[in-house]
Amino acid sequence: MKGLRKVLTPFAPDQSGASGVLYSMGALIVIIDAGGCTGNVCGFDEPRWHESRSAVFSAGLRDMDAILGRDELLASKIQSAVERIDTSFVAVIGTPVPATIGTDYKALKRLIESKVDIPVVPVVSNGMKLYNEGEKEAYKALIDEFATDTPANEIEQLVIGMTPLTYGKDYIDLTLDDIKNIRGAKTLIAASSSGIDACEYLGKDFEISSPVFKNNIPEGIKGKTLVCHDEVFGKTLRDAGVDCDIATFFKLHDCVKQEGDKKITQEDEFIELVRSGKYDTIAADICLKELVPDYEGNWVDLKCFAISGRT
Repeated sequence: MKGLRKVLTPFAPDQSGASGVLYSMGALIVIIDAGGCTGNVCGFDEPRWHESRSAVFSAGLRDMDAILGRDELLASKIQSAVERIDTSFVAVIGTPVPATIGTDYKALKRLIESKVDIPVVPVVSNGMKLYNEGEKEAYKALIDEFATDTPANEIEQLVIGMTPLTYGKDYIDLTLDDIKNIRGAKTLIAASSSGIDACEYLGKDFEISSPVFKNNIPEGIKGKTLVCHDEVFGKTLRDAGVDCDIATFFKLHDCVKQEGDKKITQEDEFIELVRSGKYDTIAADICLKELVPDYEGNWVDLKCFAISGRT
């Protein structure tokens, strides 16, 4: 059965990915929901939540608010919050609620900006896709709003896509100043799937590499290896000389994919790959080992917070 999960818990969805990109940028983040999606972000999908502060709010939509599309009420709530919180811009993040009622994000942006004196950045996520898609939409929205054609500062190198959901809480992604000056970067490095999407959206030449694994092959990897994580992890290890195939539950770009690589959507596909007998080593989050308890080869633990919630 397509998408059937018998062991793994749900992966972080797109609104969580969008929130993760915006979390440390000094924005007032409003998740357009009744409270549940925001609770998931703060309670499960944001590894920095208990250690650093960010202004993350739920729109607090009631049934009739959603049914009638009471955008004026939402705009008034945001206006009240902006008056109390020192923030550089407002970000509104979509969930299944606005997706269901067909919210017009451009109109919502204009409505909110008529009440506040700071930019409003809508992120078109719907809660039905995975976190990397939400990161992609957040990067696109930020670039559209803030990236200038004549940057004030020239940046030697900029790494895009080192978000906590991919790399863990100790890694901080781009700042708002980075976004503003992103077109002035001499070298762009895509460190994850969403980083590739952002670089492609910018239309500039870029490199694909994970700074964590460049010239730093994890201990224990030997022989033919299956790397199941973000696609850039696998590509970086392959570029470093590891004989590996990439399997990913997320996105697999044509600029990364080679023969033997596979985009997977369900547990059985991962199990089939491991049990094919081709691999001496599996490099993946340890939670995936529950799917193949009979695998006797090497297992190298590559944490992925979006999969397991392990910090």
